[in-house]
Amino acid sequence: MFDRLSRFCVLAVFATFASVAQAHSHLQAAEPAVDAVVQASPPALKLTFSMKLVAKFSGVKLLDSKGNEVPLGAAPTDPANNKILIVPVPAPLAAGEYTVDWHVVAVDTHRMKGTYKFTIKP
Repeated sequence: MFDRLSRFCVLAVFATFASVAQAHSHLQAAEPAVDAVVQASPPALKLTFSMKLVAKFSGVKLLDSKGNEVPLGAAPTDPANNKILIVPVPAPLAAGEYTVDWHVVAVDTHRMKGTYKFTIKP
């Protein structure tokens, strides 16, 4: 009886930690896409996450190939789907490689961050 109860408790603890680890918001899609090579400057960056976001605690930095920060507009969530962060790119970007450095806080209050690159063809 004790062995069965012990195994159940161990499995319950593992299941709890596994579900907590999966509760964080992760980047699911991006426009421009991760490692994409695009023909023209995007009018906005669109990042889709696995959980609803708290916009005022979320944001994006865009860095050019020299590491200089590119000015961006405010990063609100999409009014129709607050899992999507839409970041306006006010001025056309020159050809080259760009790094998107994002951080988000999901409604579960966990902060996540990451980076990805895309390239604009000359």
